[in-house]
Amino acid sequence: MRTKTFTLLLATLWAGMAHAQDSLSTTYLKEVVTTGTRFDVPVEKSGKTIYKLTADDLERNAGKSLGDILNGVPGLQMDGNFGSPGTNISYFIRGARNKQTLILIDGVPLNDPSSVNSDYDLRYLPVSQIESIEVLKGGLSTLYGTGAAAGVINIKLKEPADKPLSGSLRADVASYNTYQQDVVLGGTSAGWSYMVTGSNITSEGFSAALDEDPNATFDDDGFSRQNVLTKAGYRFDSAFKFDISAAFERFRADYDDYEFTDAPNVQRFEQYRFGIHPQWTYGKGEVEGRFVLSTNERTFESNFPAAYDGRNIQAEVIQRHRFSSVLQGLVGLNLQRLSFDEEGVVLGDTARMTMFDPYVSLLAELPSGLSVHAGARLNTHNVYGAKFVYNINPSYHFTTGGSLSFKVLASLSTSYVTPSVYQLYSFFGNKDLNPEEAQGIEAGFAVYGGSRWELNFTWFRRDESHPIDFVSQFDSDGNYIGGKYENLADERTVDGVEVGLRYRAMDRLSAYVNYAHVDTDKPESFYRIPKDKWTGGVTFSPLPHGTIDIKYNYTGDRTIFDFNSFSEVTLDAYQLVDIYLSYGFADDRLTWYGAVNNVFDESFTAVLGYTTRGRNYSTGLRYRF
Repeated sequence: MRTKTFTLLLATLWAGMAHAQDSLSTTYLKEVVTTGTRFDVPVEKSGKTIYKLTADDLERNAGKSLGDILNGVPGLQMDGNFGSPGTNISYFIRGARNKQTLILIDGVPLNDPSSVNSDYDLRYLPVSQIESIEVLKGGLSTLYGTGAAAGVINIKLKEPADKPLSGSLRADVASYNTYQQDVVLGGTSAGWSYMVTGSNITSEGFSAALDEDPNATFDDDGFSRQNVLTKAGYRFDSAFKFDISAAFERFRADYDDYEFTDAPNVQRFEQYRFGIHPQWTYGKGEVEGRFVLSTNERTFESNFPAAYDGRNIQAEVIQRHRFSSVLQGLVGLNLQRLSFDEEGVVLGDTARMTMFDPYVSLLAELPSGLSVHAGARLNTHNVYGAKFVYNINPSYHFTTGGSLSFKVLASLSTSYVTPSVYQLYSFFGNKDLNPEEAQGIEAGFAVYGGSRWELNFTWFRRDESHPIDFVSQFDSDGNYIGGKYENLADERTVDGVEVGLRYRAMDRLSAYVNYAHVDTDKPESFYRIPKDKWTGGVTFSPLPHGTIDIKYNYTGDRTIFDFNSFSEVTLDAYQLVDIYLSYGFADDRLTWYGAVNNVFDESFTAVLGYTTRGRNYSTGLRYRF
């Protein structure tokens, strides 16, 4: 009943506002971000904290994995990316776990329903298929639903080129006998568009587990990955366009049993996905739909073998409409249906989760420089019922004359993380689970010195409640008899600050530095996360076709729990320097690039009991046509 009432209310409100619109023309903006509001908004007018990695930024990270690149984003800590190739990767935005950060691929959440937390595994996606990345920090469940409690990472894949035929070929060689090849081919002609990309990488790697026994020799743990992505579309006229996409991903990685322990274990993953994306544009707005089906298989070959099949159906319809020169709105309906099978344990006809969410979002941009973004969403779930969330995000942008301008922002949001299919239906599942909840507030400012420099400061706080965790059960004699997932009564507060400065001294020289501090009132729930982190870099082009890029990363002390000694252990801080060089030939159609990572061969521990990469190298050639 609540769902019908909320949906009817949205429809009535929407119709009334559309009827009241004026006849002023729409102004379209050029340099924009979309993740924070799902509207096209210039960065300096956005009321959210957004960090964007462009295609040029990704090019200057050639040879690095997606995890390595994201580790340089302020306020984002990656774990496992410095280990053996193929190592599991965790990501923490503002002290939150994987399940509290939503990964979008071309605007669609492609969570793995067969994983414990239904999160997305960043190891499966090659950087060569990515056009840009927007990292939004703060709660955004109103726009994107479950999982967007601490942030959203929106990964936009490459699109067909505007000319009839365009493409690129790339080949890399790197340390640990790592070889990678990538191809991109696409174009647009007579209304038709097409693109095919392929990627292959193999690496012999090195032992994942740390070898402390001088008389033992641990095996190398390598990995391989193959990816194919295709896109095609047809523009019928200036108003209607229809796109389809299909992708295949295969992944294989060796892994060890646990810390300090070698083993010949193997994990395998295969995924197919298919999507359609119709778009219709009319005078003052547009309607678009996104429908994606993905299926995957995961297997683990070890002393504890396991096999999982997952199925993810995503369907969403959105209407954007500009009511006047100062007000635009969005209304959407989102359907998610996730299911999985665990070999010998769970049947697919019972392990299913369905969510149907209506939502609305409004953005007012007044001539005075004041902008207000607000929204609401009703999450309806086939197990626990309904959950209402909202957000309000005012910001004020003004200039003082000349090129100097300022932005002040604040936000209040509520968000949620639904229990995963595994937590509901597995052998340890519990159908009485409720979603995790969070309330976030943040405030900050930015100063823009034209196109030369930019200073940002943000303070944030996130109050979390009803966390889901595995609870062990014991009999009266203290013997372990099993366990299940439960909502804990614990509450946790996370707060911190983020500061960033970017400076462009001239067209060929730019630099940046970022600092992030995060803390909590429950340190025992904060393992593996540094309180302090610095990142910085300098990009210099000494020649018209040559580039030098230097990156610095300081990661502070981290506390972890050692299950061997049943005590807390502090992992020392570490700092890394990476250097990237490139030079273009033949009008930059042919580019050579090379990189030295961990230049000073820093020895450090990222995950207790596991290895990290020392100084390592990569080089390659890329040809564009």
